[in-house]
Amino acid sequence: MRNKKRFIALVLAVLLAFSLCACGTRTASGPEESKDTSTDISGATETEASSDVSSSQEPSSTASESSEKAEELPYTVVTSLKDAKAGDVIVFGAYEQDGDESDGKEPLEWLVLAGENGSLFVITLYGVEHMQFHSSLNKVTWETSAVRAWLNNDFLGAAFSASETAKIKTTHVIAEKNPQYPNSPAGNDTDDKVFLLSVQEAEQYFADNNARKCAPTAAAIASEPAVFSNMSAKAWYTKQSYGCSWWLRSPGMFKDIYVSYVGKYGDITGGGQVYLSGTDFCVRPAMWITVE
Repeated sequence: MRNKKRFIALVLAVLLAFSLCACGTRTASGPEESKDTSTDISGATETEASSDVSSSQEPSSTASESSEKAEELPYTVVTSLKDAKAGDVIVFGAYEQDGDESDGKEPLEWLVLAGENGSLFVITLYGVEHMQFHSSLNKVTWETSAVRAWLNNDFLGAAFSASETAKIKTTHVIAEKNPQYPNSPAGNDTDDKVFLLSVQEAEQYFADNNARKCAPTAAAIASEPAVFSNMSAKAWYTKQSYGCSWWLRSPGMFKDIYVSYVGKYGDITGGGQVYLSGTDFCVRPAMWITVE
């Protein structure tokens, strides 16, 4: 009987030990489960963090795009005309440039070539019109050209208010002969508010060919889409290797028929071109304005 009791006690002890071992195992597995849960939370946190990083990168992308847009226009418009100096860009007057007349005229941007005695010598930053130098095949100089008449009548009247026109100085424009072709007659001196540069002035006021390159406005592009198909006005400014050719007032190599111009790569072509050429030729008006 006593042995039987011992046996039962031993069995109970074994069962108790086994039960305690099982509980210990479950207790040990608790932290493992807790650890797995922690891993899940960590994973969710990483996802959220990744989302946050992605979100924070979006402004950087936008900033980069803005930077690229800024690079398209590598100049700053000086708002105070009195503070402007050579190389600056100013706004003066307004003219149709985007090709959409329904939204009105756009502010005219001018590159400052020089400044002296309270006046600025300026030229349009872009080729504002696509046009010929003259309208018929007759002997012509700057004095008798159609482009001179257009600049001092149509353009002057369309681009400036009465108060702005009053600030535009009347300039004695010298009929400079072409230094390469001195036998080509340059006509007589004129007195104009708006004019074109001569060969000498194009050399004097621009540092090199790159500085002379000029883009046409959207309106000018629209007038000759096949010629200007690779251009897009302001977006062109630093992205294209060439621009539009623009007329000078100096005669070319064949007297009374050819006129000098700046080529689309910024080179001065003294030999010139027939003034009836209509391909990629634009007009860049120049003038002196009073800023005091």
